[in-house]
Amino acid sequence: MRKLVVVGLVVSALLGTASTGLGATPSDGRAGLIRSCQTQMYMSAAACSCLADKAAVQLDATAIAYISLPALDVDKSTAMAKSMTGAERNKIDNFMRTVPDQCQAAK
Repeated sequence: MRKLVVVGLVVSALLGTASTGLGATPSDGRAGLIRSCQTQMYMSAAACSCLADKAAVQLDATAIAYISLPALDVDKSTAMAKSMTGAERNKIDNFMRTVPDQCQAAK
């Protein structure tokens, strides 16, 4: 349980200030994702661009919206997490445990 909470916080922190929503255009979501990645994960622009590219391919709009939530918006992230299946949450968890390191190493 503790590991799930930690992973949830990491996922939420990824893109804390992004304005990406389900209705946002892909380019708006991408820019918000990159901006939040840089400010909250302290990754380079190139690494964050890599992360955004991989998110667009590997995750659906709901998952991207979830990881784009503000880090301190616990109520919204909890509500979204509860609406997802275990498989959806596991896919986000796996993405967040692997992709940031891959993108950091590649850039």
